[in-house]
Amino acid sequence: TLHNKMRDMSGLYLHIPFCKSRCIYCGFYSTTHGELKQRYVDAACKEIRNVKQTEIGTIYIGGGTPSQLTEEQLLQLFNCIEQHFTIKQDSATPAEITMECNPDDITEEYAKTIAKLPVNRVSMGVKTFSNERLRFLNRRHTAEQIPVAVERLRKAGIKNISIDLMYGFPNET
Repeated sequence: TLHNKMRDMSGLYLHIPFCKSRCIYCGFYSTTHGELKQRYVDAACKEIRNVKQTEIGTIYIGGGTPSQLTEEQLLQLFNCIEQHFTIKQDSATPAEITMECNPDDITEEYAKTIAKLPVNRVSMGVKTFSNERLRFLNRRHTAEQIPVAVERLRKAGIKNISIDLMYGFPNET
């Protein structure tokens, strides 16, 4: 049954704890010490190699802000994952491989970088389309950058894009 197939499927969540700045609402561990990124990627790869090799059906690269990693660092992580795990390749239900991004990180070049990876879903931390609320949350991007980032991802060939939205802001009905 579908329930049994889902129960038997393993997944991998990899937390990338780096951010350019801290958002006021965030409860996840993160740091603005970007100079530690390479050490972290090396340590994550070492930890991956210590896990029992298995087939995985989902990979979620979350954060923090995974789009703060360089192309080389992302390639290093994905190469390590692909060397150590068997990624489900069923054409009917292929592995979902998601990477979180911030809209202001999505330059044309970075969108092309993501498209080189085995990523087939991008989850973008939009939060709100209100510049006032974005400033309140201490987000780095503007509302105007959101559709530009989506278009850049689509142009690079990434079609499966989700966005995170928040509601219930102070003084909001």
